[in-house]
Amino acid sequence: MKRILLLSVVSVLLLSCKQGGDGDIMYNDSLPLVTEGYVGLQEGHFVLDGEEWFPIMLNYKAFIRRVGDSLEVVPADYYHGNSIQEHFDTIASWGFNAVRLCLDVLDSDMDSSAMFRATRRTIQKADSAGLHVMLLTKTPVDPYWQSYTKGLLRHLADLPALWAYDFFNEPLYFDPEPERDKMDAARLVSQWRHWVRQYAPHQLFTVATAEPIEVFEWDPALLPVDFIEMHTYHPLRVFSEMWWYSQYCGKPWMVGETGLPADGDSVPYEWQAQFLGETYLWAEYLGAIGYGWWEFQDHPDGVNFEAQYTGLRNSQGKVKPAVKSLRGVAYTCNSYRVVDSNHRPVNYYNMLAYSNIRLTGKVVDEATGKPVEGAVIRGWNDDWSVGINTYTDSDGRFTLYSNDYNVHFEVSAPRMCKQKFDRRNIRYSNPQGIDTKNLPDRQREYQQIDYKPYLNHAKFSMDFDSSHFFHYSIEGNMGVVKLRPLKCK
Repeated sequence: MKRILLLSVVSVLLLSCKQGGDGDIMYNDSLPLVTEGYVGLQEGHFVLDGEEWFPIMLNYKAFIRRVGDSLEVVPADYYHGNSIQEHFDTIASWGFNAVRLCLDVLDSDMDSSAMFRATRRTIQKADSAGLHVMLLTKTPVDPYWQSYTKGLLRHLADLPALWAYDFFNEPLYFDPEPERDKMDAARLVSQWRHWVRQYAPHQLFTVATAEPIEVFEWDPALLPVDFIEMHTYHPLRVFSEMWWYSQYCGKPWMVGETGLPADGDSVPYEWQAQFLGETYLWAEYLGAIGYGWWEFQDHPDGVNFEAQYTGLRNSQGKVKPAVKSLRGVAYTCNSYRVVDSNHRPVNYYNMLAYSNIRLTGKVVDEATGKPVEGAVIRGWNDDWSVGINTYTDSDGRFTLYSNDYNVHFEVSAPRMCKQKFDRRNIRYSNPQGIDTKNLPDRQREYQQIDYKPYLNHAKFSMDFDSSHFFHYSIEGNMGVVKLRPLKCK
């Protein structure tokens, strides 16, 4: 379809953040001293015993259960086989040098000291296989788990194989506090970081952020973590979301989770292998300091196709071809390099190829009037069933493509406040007289989008056919949104 240029009917909207003090937050950027045998951070990359170290990490789900008279860490019940040591040896043989041990589902009725010992034994098993461990633990938001976490840090502090702690998996989806204030999130993370420095002075600390709309509450640029661990899925989103983090998170970052589900039928295993190889190289190109895959083995009872088939073994324990793809990709550390913005993915501003409506606007700094680059704009249709994201360019301008009219909005940027508002009276131009009550694909969300038509010969790269991503028939203008910078001490 040919792109249609339309004259916009401008509806100016000047919105600014509510005033109020940011409050005190002790933002400590100091890193632990680089210590022999332990992984450290230096000049924006991981180091180990004087050499740059790049974690190639596989996510591994486990639980603490009673086995006989003791507590033990056991694999997820859908993993084939029951020996963690065997699994770790297998993971190392595939070419991984790290695991993210997902041990965040815990029972408060169990003895804490026995849980510490079980976790310690598991990390030692990983060490014997040649793997370093990022430990995802229970998020310490209530007094019991805060006390548990401090004890865990003390008990494991002398384990060099324990490379980093992850205190929260994807707060965007799992934060128990709705509408958390950005500064509240930063204060909480600052407290956690203080514990790590006090009780585990040789280990690093992170929080696992999800897609860029984390910036609305758990702003990756504002969180006082040692490095950012980001998660991203779906071929039409991965490259754009990795790009945003590389440009705007403001600190060293790595991919903690990505994956392509492949069942060998509707999605060939070869596509998964291609996806792993290309996202790995894209992470290298963008200056990521690590790469992680979800997960060890398929989960046949997962909540959706993505959850069921992202493993590197199928549900019978058979290895998928993606493992060979990993072995064939050589990584060269590039010391936190940020690439030229001219090479951003072609679908960066319209990740999902929406084609009915184009809504434009601008985001500026409230104090200076200067444009804000890298701001995230989120729009929802009237019944909140479909959400769409885009970003501002270097001039602070944005273009939000959608298939339905957006009514609800959130806007924020790294280290800036958030605006949340409704707009029901935006004026749109519709010279073609399109039937606005019967717009095509109004409920189109990314989970239902078939990415196959956008692939270039089954390659999962940023080199999509650009003609898919710049269509629209109806146009409106939202005006100017003002954001206030947030300050930390």
